[in-house]
Amino acid sequence: MKAVGYIRVSTEDQAREGVSLDNQKARIEAYCQYRDFTLVGIIEDAGISGGKNRGRVGFLQLLDTVEQGHAAVIILYDLERLSRDMLTLLALERLLDEQDVELHTIEGQIDSSTPDGFMNFAMKAFLGEMERRQVKYRTRRAMQHKKQNGEVVGAVPYGWTRTGDALALDPDEQAVIKKVNRLYARDNRLSEIVAKLNKAGLRTRTGKRWTATQVKRLLANYTGSFRKSRTKMCTAARQFIEAIA
Repeated sequence: MKAVGYIRVSTEDQAREGVSLDNQKARIEAYCQYRDFTLVGIIEDAGISGGKNRGRVGFLQLLDTVEQGHAAVIILYDLERLSRDMLTLLALERLLDEQDVELHTIEGQIDSSTPDGFMNFAMKAFLGEMERRQVKYRTRRAMQHKKQNGEVVGAVPYGWTRTGDALALDPDEQAVIKKVNRLYARDNRLSEIVAKLNKAGLRTRTGKRWTATQVKRLLANYTGSFRKSRTKMCTAARQFIEAIA
């Protein structure tokens, strides 16, 4: 059977023993010899995080390889080389199943050609998703703790200036914020507020003219009349759910 390997390292992983590109490649070659697979190529993503699928040229090439029928087996060092996102992994498994392509991993011993192998795959996908969400949760809690202690987290909001690790009021920007909220309280629409700010020669922090979106961020009690209910991700997820039913 023809097999294609996929290897990936992020910047952090590169220095960790056991997941370097050379190590993954050697393990895949040895696995093919052991299973008597014909290795026709190894696709790689070097120094790229697994977070954004469309940003991984090798990953997209792997999808093309599957859809074009160039391989009957995909081999990975471990499932995390593909992704820790469960939706990505489950969608990919469905694609592989539709194309009659097997997925094998060396670590974790996944072989999707058997029911037990699929169960192992599903459990690994779930555990990877749980770890991804735990990291996200811990990061969010750490950021909240810093905010509560008055430390700067991310970009400095308009109306404030950075003093070491703390924030201090910027008098000029605070004056603009008060002016915007005062105009809004007098029933001025966003477009009217923007026009008045620009006519008065007031500029944003970067020296540009004001827009409605920027003004809206300064309002303490803004209530929009339009609510965007469906993002691109929601639309794609809906289409995916309908397609696999």
